[in-house]
Amino acid sequence: MNVQLGAGSALLDAKNIPIHDVFTVANSFGHVFPLVPSMIDSLRIEWSGITNTIDFSDPVDRFAGFFLENSATIEVTATTPPSDTLHGFQFVSDPGSTSNSHFAQIGHDSNGAFFPE
Repeated sequence: MNVQLGAGSALLDAKNIPIHDVFTVANSFGHVFPLVPSMIDSLRIEWSGITNTIDFSDPVDRFAGFFLENSATIEVTATTPPSDTLHGFQFVSDPGSTSNSHFAQIGHDSNGAFFPE
């Protein structure tokens, strides 16, 4: 992870992240068994440009933050390997350069014990 908040940019570039495939969004909210070991082979999210800034402080709830609205691109490849009962599956997104960003935001927040007095 590389964040250049002053420039309004950040990059998350991760590889080989173990996950569980639960096959449907609804299943991800419950305890569905068996969980199928899977892998995010590569994940790249890139935030850039500044379209709006938000400086926020809520002393009652002890939350403050400085946020930058911008654009983001994402590119991901994920794999569920074949097994005795499954054929296996791989998802490959389109290149990040083809992303259509409607909203993205990066920032810094402070809350609880870290709230600025």
